[in-house]
Amino acid sequence: MATSPRRKKGRSHKRVPKRIIFLDIDGVLNCSHTPNPRKLPYIVDKRLLARFRKLVARTGAGVVLSSSWRIDPVGCLAARYWGIPFIDVSPDMPRSPRSAEIRRWLRAHPAVKRFVIIDDEDDGLDELPLFQPSRAGLTMPLVRGIEAYLKGATDRTMRANRLKRLAQHAIGFFERNKD
Repeated sequence: MATSPRRKKGRSHKRVPKRIIFLDIDGVLNCSHTPNPRKLPYIVDKRLLARFRKLVARTGAGVVLSSSWRIDPVGCLAARYWGIPFIDVSPDMPRSPRSAEIRRWLRAHPAVKRFVIIDDEDDGLDELPLFQPSRAGLTMPLVRGIEAYLKGATDRTMRANRLKRLAQHAIGFFERNKD
């Protein structure tokens, strides 16, 4: 069972696995092909979720939600409803890039030896092990790359091209500095 999104500083009272997956949901466990006839928020593609759950089982990794779903109680309930196997959530730092939230969580959990971030966007994640899905969400080639990385067989990440990442950086900068 996941911890409460209201908990301070991202600390967990449970033993944390040595391998961690920081998970964004939108664009990873759902995509433009995910059936959603009513256009509901917080939807998950069952096929992509099954693929993700197998990845988690094969690697023994713990899952930390870094998705925006974590800051909305309804989003956390939806993640539980869909059966997303998360053990914790990263801290909410609205004026900071996602990389700062992940680094803070990692500092609070020094036993973690290997981690990946699965996110369709690049919010200041340049120096971190990022695996970026295409518009199809979590694909099998991405799963194989993540599994190899978590098991220490490679240090190769799988990112979008430089132009797409540059555009994502610019959008992220302006979104954080709207006020």
